[in-house]
Amino acid sequence: MAKLIPYEGSKGRKLGFKRVRLDRPFEPKESQLDLFDQGAREHQVQRLRHLNPFEKGLQLDGKNDDLARKLYLEAIQSGVCVADAYCNLGILHARIGETAKAINSFTQALKHDARHLEAHYNLANMYYDAGNFALAKIHYEVALELEESFPEVVYNLALTHISLGEIEEAVRHLEQYMLQTDEDPDTKALLYLLRTRL
Repeated sequence: MAKLIPYEGSKGRKLGFKRVRLDRPFEPKESQLDLFDQGAREHQVQRLRHLNPFEKGLQLDGKNDDLARKLYLEAIQSGVCVADAYCNLGILHARIGETAKAINSFTQALKHDARHLEAHYNLANMYYDAGNFALAKIHYEVALELEESFPEVVYNLALTHISLGEIEEAVRHLEQYMLQTDEDPDTKALLYLLRTRL
């Protein structure tokens, strides 16, 4: 449902923010043959007119972030996909280094939906980057409770356990991560190093 957005964290975290996406995203056709199919073009324009502000914001997110921000705010004000809009708005703030605004947006998403998976995950990433590993751990654990098969959460939770000196828990989560994903040589090496410390 959500698309992973690359994000370079300051603490060397491997996996980044998760933006809320729709199950049926609008994908415009790129073929030149479509230029001659007037019926298809009219249908495409018709679909664009019926998008709500959140859906319009998704179309522009990553392309025109200022307009996407305005559309997410419009969605919030009109009560459309409020938690999702706050979550994606938080990512836009984080991209430009507005940490306090990003954290506020993620917590607003949780205010509207306490079980919002992406908001918990993204808020945990913010706390991890800020060095508040105890709060990061709590939000990663909540996200893991909401979705057990979320490898990014498992991996980042393992890194959080390492930062807190909880090596046994880190090993357990890295083993779980390895079961959920293809074998990653870096993760395998990290797991080996941690096992030698036990």
